[in-house]
Amino acid sequence: LCSAVEQDRDISSPKPYWKEFRFDLTQVPAGEAVTAAEFRIYKARGVTRHANSTLHLSIYEVATEHANRESELFLLDVQDLRGGTEGWLVFDVTAASNHWLVERKYNLGLRLYVETDDGHSVDPGSAGLLGRRGPRSKQPFMVTFFRASPGP
Repeated sequence: LCSAVEQDRDISSPKPYWKEFRFDLTQVPAGEAVTAAEFRIYKARGVTRHANSTLHLSIYEVATEHANRESELFLLDVQDLRGGTEGWLVFDVTAASNHWLVERKYNLGLRLYVETDDGHSVDPGSAGLLGRRGPRSKQPFMVTFFRASPGP
């Protein structure tokens, strides 16, 4: 289990809005075989105007960052859900963890976008996605599964 460092592009910034998460995977032994990795984030009810709409959530690996233009992103997983949904959401981020742990690529984190059915960007916080400011029991985290190695 890894805890997150979080960055927001929020209401005060130009659209699109997003939330970014970074995980410290330095404790993972080199050469471990990743079988799966999941990003889990808690979704509370959010603001009422989104309650009855369908929201599209996309999670990306930040592949490269540039000083003077937008970061390059790699799509990992997508979910559609009702705005009024509450509970844990689970995204498959196995590809990203393989890049970070097996290929030892620089870990630039995950980025989450939320959009309405008609393509409007929604601030993840107003959609009810709890980040680091949420209660401890509902903070986002990543779970990585490894194949047991034959060694000690």
